[in-house]
Amino acid sequence: MSQFDTPNLTTADIRAIEARAHQLRSEAMRDMMRALGRGIAAVPHKVVSLFHRSHPA
Repeated sequence: MSQFDTPNLTTADIRAIEARAHQLRSEAMRDMMRALGRGIAAVPHKVVSLFHRSHPA
């Protein structure tokens, strides 16, 4: 088999590839939603820190 030949994939192989792709997409979406949630949760703190001034000793 040369590097230009396509491998023969069975239906089970294709389904396994699709399942792995689905899992990777799910993990990516979960990570993106977590980052978005953290960003949204950090907004009030950032707004407060804009107006909060430390008092010099």
